[in-house]
Amino acid sequence: MPLTVRRPVTVKVRITENFQRAMGAQLQEALRRLDAELAQIDAQLKRADGDGADRALRQQLSAERQKRVERRAKLVDDMKELARLAPGAEIVQGTIEGPVEVRVGDDWDRLFSAEIVIEDGKVVAIREG
Repeated sequence: MPLTVRRPVTVKVRITENFQRAMGAQLQEALRRLDAELAQIDAQLKRADGDGADRALRQQLSAERQKRVERRAKLVDDMKELARLAPGAEIVQGTIEGPVEVRVGDDWDRLFSAEIVIEDGKVVAIREG
């Protein structure tokens, strides 16, 4: 008697010019938002210094600023990596869960090595085992 269980399914994206263009635009927008947030935090820090705000507030603002600076650096690295990707290459976009029927005698490793490949928003391959 088969048993249905949930398994992880890796979702990959095949790199195309359209993908690189769309992902580049998303990264640019995220950078723009982060830059605006950094400018706002810098203005708050300047006001806090001028107002003689307490040390805890200045430390909190500085910590928030540092988080965004680190996130910005990560986005810049992501943009560089995106530019280096060759058309046709596949990158992991994430993991989803899907059902699989398990029977006595099945090859466990084969059952749990499933992938879906997407190209320009369409599923172009489903790979199992």
